[in-house]
Order: sequence, then C-alpha cells, then structure tokens
Amino acid sequence: MEGVVLRAGEGEALFCGRIVIKADFEQLCITESLFPDARPGADPHFHRQHADSFYVLEGGVSVLVRDDEKMLAPRACACAPPEVVHGFRSTSRARFLNFHTPDGGFAENLRARDRGEPGGFDSVDAPAGTGPPAAGAVFLSAGEGERLEGNNRAATIKIGREELALIEFELEPGFEGPDPHSHDDHVDSFYVLEGEPEFLVGDERLRLEAGSYVAAPIGLVHTFSNPGPSRTRLLNAHAPSRGFHEWLRENT
Repeated sequence: MEGVVLRAGEGEALFCGRIVIKADFEQLCITESLFPDARPGADPHFHRQHADSFYVLEGGVSVLVRDDEKMLAPRACACAPPEVVHGFRSTSRARFLNFHTPDGGFAENLRARDRGEPGGFDSVDAPAGTGPPAAGAVFLSAGEGERLEGNNRAATIKIGREELALIEFELEPGFEGPDPHSHDDHVDSFYVLEGEPEFLVGDERLRLEAGSYVAAPIGLVHTFSNPGPSRTRLLNAHAPSRGFHEWLRENT
C-alpha cells in the first residue's frame, strides 16, 4: 500500500470543505474539521468497537464524556473509549483533528452524508450520563500528558490506549530520527504542528510545513527527522498502538 503525503489543506474535502479526510485506513480514520463559529457538533452517542479522540488546533471545542463536559483550547485533547457516551460542539471558530480508531465505518458514513444519504456506522445515540463509567477517558490541556525527554527530542504521551497511541513530539534542530523502518501490524502517521520536519516515505524524502500530514501504512518504510535550524512539533498517531507508548517509556 502506498503512503499518504498531504500538504496543508489537502485531503478528501466533504461538506463544502468543512471536513477533510486525512486518513482512511481500516485501523484509523483522521478528519480535520473547521467550524466557522459556535455550533453543535455531535449529540451524545457511543461507539461499541472503537475509540473517538479529539485534538484541537485552533479555537475552542467543548467535549462531553459521559456526564463531564470540558472546554478544549488549542493543543488540548480528549478521548472517549468504546461504549462510553460522548459528544462535542464548538464554542467559537475552531479547527480540530478527530481520530476514529479503528475506522468503524466512519469515513464511509461521512461520504454518504455528504451525498445526502443517511449513512450509518458504529454509533449509537444515548443520553448524556448513561452507560458505563468513563474509565480510561482522557482530558488533557495544552502541555499536559506524560512527558519523556530524549536526545534532542521530547515525547508527550497524550493518549496511550491499545486503539491509539497519540504522541506530541518536540524535535530540536539536528534531531536525526530513528533508522528507516516499517511496521507489520499498525499504521504510523504524523501531522505537522510547527516547523518543517523531514520525512522519508517509501523512497521519497521531503520537507513538510505545518498542517501537512504523512501516513505510513503497514509494510511501508519511513522515518522522520529535523535537519533544519528551528524546533519542530509533530503529532504522531500509531493505530493500533501495539505497545508503542509502552516502548517509548522503556526506551527514553
């Protein structure tokens, strides 16, 4: 399978560009959404077989997890595990990433709704405050998470679940990155938050600016580095984690 390389703003645009599909894998669906003002997002619901996670890029997003609603500002994130009731809404103009892990039919549901069809996927409407306790749910503000300092880089674990390891990397100038490698059991992908890191995707090496997205599906050789003069920040998603967040703890 080929890798995915998208510059800022690129991807499969739906709903007049308000939602852009960045990744559409069985293991992972990532969308980048732009809400131009305060408006409803999704009423309370739950997913039986996948986790639903959010990372705010700009503006404000309010996320409900079971009976707890919290405001997420830029660089904040939230995760609702399977079976846990959740919903969201924007409180201002907002741009955010939404991760469904695994996809659970979410990408096809969006396409159907964009065509004016009913759609449908692994989603069940439910009143707020009902269902199982929100054990394993995540609410983290900017800078929060388990920070692991390494050589010329810091890794902050934002979400560490089997469905998804979401890591915020800060790469200092000269960070050489891991050796080129591939994974045989999960998708490894990156969203550039700041700076211009360099990626190897298959046999292509390229520098990408903020807002770009790279995905290496199963079996594709890849790596990343920061050869430039300025610090860079990346959001790294392993789906499923396959123990990646544990590996980071043990090897930092």
